[in-house]
Amino acid sequence: MALLLLLPVLVMGEDGTVMHRIVFRSGRVVTGEIVQQNSEVVIVKDSYGARFQYPMSDVEQITKVEEHKEAKEESVEEISSRKVTNTKRTSLGIRVAGGVMSLDGTTGAAVAADVRLGANNLAGRRIFLGGQVGYRAMMVESKVLSVIPIDAVLELPLIQGDHTPMIGANIGYGIGIGFLGGVNAGLSFGYRYHFSRTGAFHIGLEAEVQQMASAPHTVIVDTDQKFTSTGGRTAVMGLLTLGVLF
Repeated sequence: MALLLLLPVLVMGEDGTVMHRIVFRSGRVVTGEIVQQNSEVVIVKDSYGARFQYPMSDVEQITKVEEHKEAKEESVEEISSRKVTNTKRTSLGIRVAGGVMSLDGTTGAAVAADVRLGANNLAGRRIFLGGQVGYRAMMVESKVLSVIPIDAVLELPLIQGDHTPMIGANIGYGIGIGFLGGVNAGLSFGYRYHFSRTGAFHIGLEAEVQQMASAPHTVIVDTDQKFTSTGGRTAVMGLLTLGVLF
């Protein structure tokens, strides 16, 4: 008899469960019952009773959903649509920089500009992977040495969230204007603020090297001896960078 009295109560409690749809900044969508929520975390229980904890800094929106079949079917379709859309998104970025450079022990000034294209939220983890093409002007001893670098770029967040420090690396080839170019490579550390899933502002410091070589020329010692010489040099740049990704 007591079991029969409890049964309607149990059924009413199950039917009265309030389900929520949690939309993350990465584009991921989770539907379930919110067990606990505060300014730091949200704990969600799925339809199988399993509980999952997520940081609130990754959450973009929380809305209530009705518990009926049509709503569930729409939720699955919406999740699939969001995932497909998120994987196709790319960011276009512009970066400018200025600083100092050193070449053969002589110091000077350097300015730089780059255009970037790539994924700015790879795997939903704020990872940027793509490529860039740019321009470097190195001013030393009243001369301007110009280089066009074409690089692959990888930047990783040290923590997850809208505000995060980043480390990065780029490597490629710098085409010299008026001289032979060579390998272009750099390491960077900076701070990034994400204002959307793929958009961000960036400020940082970068150390970059650029191999440079003058045109090869033949030196004749005598009628029987000659050799070809190429003057190889490496420029080192220290840059303050500012950029934006859309």
